[in-house]
Amino acid sequence: MVRTGLDGRVFEAVPAWVARRLRPHVDRAADEVLNELRHGDPPLGEEEAGRARAGIAAGIRHFCDLVEDPGAGWDRVAAFYLRVGRHQARDGRDPVETQQALRRSALAAWRTLASAPGGLELDVGALSLVVDAQFCYMEAVSEMIAAGYAAEVAARAGGADDLAARRRRARLLHLLLAEPPADAARIAALAAEARWPLPRTVAVAVARQRREDAGRAPAAVAGGLLCDFAAPEPCLLVPDPDGSGRAGLPDALLRDWSVAIGPAVPLARAADSLRWARETLALAARGVIPDGGLIRSAEHVPALVISRAGELIDDAAATRLAPLSAVPPARRERLAETLLALLEHNFNAADASRRLRVHPQTVRYRLRHLQDLFGDDLRDPRRCLEMELILHARLAGRGTAR
Repeated sequence: MVRTGLDGRVFEAVPAWVARRLRPHVDRAADEVLNELRHGDPPLGEEEAGRARAGIAAGIRHFCDLVEDPGAGWDRVAAFYLRVGRHQARDGRDPVETQQALRRSALAAWRTLASAPGGLELDVGALSLVVDAQFCYMEAVSEMIAAGYAAEVAARAGGADDLAARRRRARLLHLLLAEPPADAARIAALAAEARWPLPRTVAVAVARQRREDAGRAPAAVAGGLLCDFAAPEPCLLVPDPDGSGRAGLPDALLRDWSVAIGPAVPLARAADSLRWARETLALAARGVIPDGGLIRSAEHVPALVISRAGELIDDAAATRLAPLSAVPPARRERLAETLLALLEHNFNAADASRRLRVHPQTVRYRLRHLQDLFGDDLRDPRRCLEMELILHARLAGRGTAR
């Protein structure tokens, strides 16, 4: 694991409310800095400018993450900038230039934030702590970029031809995932250069390095996969996922990374598979679905559908679960858990008791209370389906109450 000189105590000293005041201004700061870079010498092109803006916004948000949670935040930030350093090496860019750009961007960002309408309202003491943390952050980030750069140079020392092929495949991957879809002729030409036969169907996976493995180089993957672990969001494209590509993801990769894979789709719809993979990995990170091994979107369709209907679920819950509002909070939670277990097991008290790990008589007692509260709604299949979906959304990721 790569170690850096980041001192978490510096961030622990910064009040957490500082991050809450910074976050609403992140996009404005990134836009202002991007405007300066576009008109600098030399000016940035549109594609490079877009990447620069994303990096600026990510940097400020990472700083806020560290302020809010110094212990847990750094591993994820460190892995992110390690990948940035590796990406710089792959693009043939000097890491010193990147570090200088980060410092210039940080100064411009803070200038923008300080001039925000109403100001950030930081007193002298808080401002001093923020400045100390910012210097610590920039130094640690620079170390991670340099470490990533050195690791990539060492990994690619095997031959220029291999490096060129990897670059072509990385470009092909991002072209296939572009929205709107890239021109088919352009894709075919680049695929031929990369010596990658175009499949009829693909599935896209996204990966998140686990905290304890931050800084570890990704495991080798099969030659038929398109992958980019140096990108801010590491991803892989599996050709023919229901056929020859079914076993393409190695066990070593799944040990070191959390990987979510989207559904199999025609090649032209690779971006759709990517979108579902992203949503699946986000649900796993929140604890809504299990976070281990290969997480398949197709196995978590209800959770994905519910996650897209958050506002509607909240509005419906106010009506469908209204009878529970008359119950004290602690008991309300137990009744909600019991109602969901009963709905899932067709009101079989014995099965629901095993799910809840309580005595069946306890479930029967709660069922009588629920019948008093909900009345005929518990005998209406449509109402029961609605309540089951709502309760899934409201209780997802929580521990089971007794």
